[in-house]
Amino acid sequence: MSDADLQHAPGFEAMRDKLSGRGTYMSDIALPGMLHGKLLRSPHAHARILSVDCSAALSMQGVRCVVTGADLVDLADPIYGVFLRDQPVIAIDKVRFVGDPVAAIVAVDEATAFRALQAVVVQYEVLAGVESIDAALAPGAPLLFDEPTGGVNMPVGPLCASIVDPAPNVLHEFRFAYGDIDAAFSTCHNVFTDSFALSRITHMHLEPHVNVARWVGGRLEMWSNNQDPFLIRSDMARIFGMRQHDIRVHTPLVGGGFGGKSYCKMEPLVALMARKAGRPVRLALSLDESLHTLTKHPARISLTTGVDGQGRLVARRAEILLDGGAYADASILVGVKTGFRIGGAYRWQALQARARVVRTSTIPAGSFRGFGGTQSSWASERQIDLIARWLGDDPITFRRRNMLRPGEPFAPGDSGMDCDLAAGLDEVVTRLGRSVPGRGHGVAVGLKDAGGTGNHAQALVRINQSGEVMVQAAVVDIGQGASAAMCRIATETLGLPFASARYAEIDTEHSPLDNGTHVSCGTMVTGLAVQAAANAAKAELMGFLAARLGCDPADLVLDGWNVRRGGQSVPIEPIVRRHYGGVGWEFVGRGVFKEPYDVAAPLGARNMSWMPCWSGAEVSVDRQTGIVTIHRLVVGADAGRALDMVACQGQLEGAAIQALGQAMFEELRFEAGAPANATPLAYRIPRAGDLPRRFESFITEHGMGPGPDGIKGIGEAGMLGIAAAIANAIADATGAELLATPFTPERVLAAIDRREADQASPEGSK
Repeated sequence: MSDADLQHAPGFEAMRDKLSGRGTYMSDIALPGMLHGKLLRSPHAHARILSVDCSAALSMQGVRCVVTGADLVDLADPIYGVFLRDQPVIAIDKVRFVGDPVAAIVAVDEATAFRALQAVVVQYEVLAGVESIDAALAPGAPLLFDEPTGGVNMPVGPLCASIVDPAPNVLHEFRFAYGDIDAAFSTCHNVFTDSFALSRITHMHLEPHVNVARWVGGRLEMWSNNQDPFLIRSDMARIFGMRQHDIRVHTPLVGGGFGGKSYCKMEPLVALMARKAGRPVRLALSLDESLHTLTKHPARISLTTGVDGQGRLVARRAEILLDGGAYADASILVGVKTGFRIGGAYRWQALQARARVVRTSTIPAGSFRGFGGTQSSWASERQIDLIARWLGDDPITFRRRNMLRPGEPFAPGDSGMDCDLAAGLDEVVTRLGRSVPGRGHGVAVGLKDAGGTGNHAQALVRINQSGEVMVQAAVVDIGQGASAAMCRIATETLGLPFASARYAEIDTEHSPLDNGTHVSCGTMVTGLAVQAAANAAKAELMGFLAARLGCDPADLVLDGWNVRRGGQSVPIEPIVRRHYGGVGWEFVGRGVFKEPYDVAAPLGARNMSWMPCWSGAEVSVDRQTGIVTIHRLVVGADAGRALDMVACQGQLEGAAIQALGQAMFEELRFEAGAPANATPLAYRIPRAGDLPRRFESFITEHGMGPGPDGIKGIGEAGMLGIAAAIANAIADATGAELLATPFTPERVLAAIDRREADQASPEGSK
């Protein structure tokens, strides 16, 4: 590609700024007189705070103030969380995990703040912790919370139930059922029960959490690398008892988030530090501290699945346990989505799922790319292979026989499948090709919903007299190219060159409201708002031109930045300048979109789209060492319509490599209640050398998405099927059935030993 071509490629502006270092990230934000913060964190997994003595720290030169739980008494509501709220801005009376913030130092620089941490003396009464699901659910287990969980319960529709605090140390329970489950099982020729586990992993975004806050005249201004500027504004207003329009939130480029920068994190604490210090304050966590801030929910899932005599799936019952860690964060959403998605890409006569989020004295768990979908797809796709092989059926044929067809509802009352699941599976099989002796092939079809549950956005499109376009929206660019996508949608709608558009910086004082960059629906939801805004701006422009030319708007056609009437084409800029003169004029369009609620849908709104992940793996296994070599990895997804094919492939491949890490070696471990490897030096993530020798991705464009001209979300797809595909390939190569991630050599060898010890009894089948 030539330099000239590159400069007109989609997303070139954003790419150039990032590659050149000109892009603005949180590390670039500095304010006059800015102070710096550091956090003192609990060394105990569960303890009562008896006293916090800050006197020695306050006497140190350069220390401005120290914030502790005693400072929360002036807040309107010092507790936060998503729907359910239980996490204090800073520890008040107890700490509930190793790393829980206890004191926040504000000083002239980070070095001084760090030194001052050593001078703070905290007296604890150490309490027994509950670092595992089993420990938390044991009779008489210590309680992390004595009082009921605050906040509001997540509303759900028919077929579902949402229950808060159903049992000691259980934060939330979600139930989802349709059909007569007992009657359906009674007709089955075979019933299988298997249990699966998914490891706890960390987001490992290379940009840590960073926030800057300042107060001016009773108003709060914040800079945050968060995916939810308007949700942050709303939370801050509630916590500090302020009007929302007295709070201003800026969101620069975000250096990766994967869900770890969703919802409220450090923002309230930084605002409190700045208010007490009377100066702007910056709090930049280290990578180690970010690893102590949020994790992905580890899961234990038991599936009982019934099949009829023709090899058709009939019924499934699921028992799901998720380790939510010490605080709620977004656990209620993850629990709901895991239970809802457990049926996978298949049709059922009856389904019953119960998902419980268990409190443990570990790092809080929350949103992680594909949340709920990764846990459910892993268990479901592993069991599909187990069942097919037990029946003597080909796993691919078995899947094709039971897959949902285009237009077929995922569940009663929900939207229909908007892609051809079988066609994508066939593509994976074709790309994998014929198996090589000594190697195994495995496939998986992960599936999750995208959008729904009332997602909404507003947008503005402004066109000046020269045909330059400004797109204003609040979908956050976290590496997925959202800014370029919004500009592409606007310019396609207007028929103008992509290079004519710019995406405005996100600032809640000027940007239109958006409910957050989540669940791979930004391009759909905000894209539809941008499309509507572009059409509104175009209508205003055409009305103006028609009035100047003495005709009806329907007689005019935009032709680049000319207007054509019949066979005559006239430049637009001179018409605008003749009328307005001076600085000219802007034609402004406002657009909105909200996915409607639906009382008949299981979750209270029909899901906007369905996100498949077709995965295939070819592996070999060294039976002496248990080392698995992945020779080929294939991953595919449906974009509906790809605005930028290269960007779509980048999103898909990045997610697939994250999933590869969880499958093969990623696991955040705890020993004696403390994280054992929560540091970048010890926590293993994929490196370049871990890439399979052949790694292929493909994007299909089935054109059935609800976004502009068939667009769908794609950002989370690659996370969904990879682990199951690799495990299925290992089983094909060795007969060994892996039921837990990661697939360490020790686990692989143990599975091989089990297989060899009892060839006649397939692992996990009944």
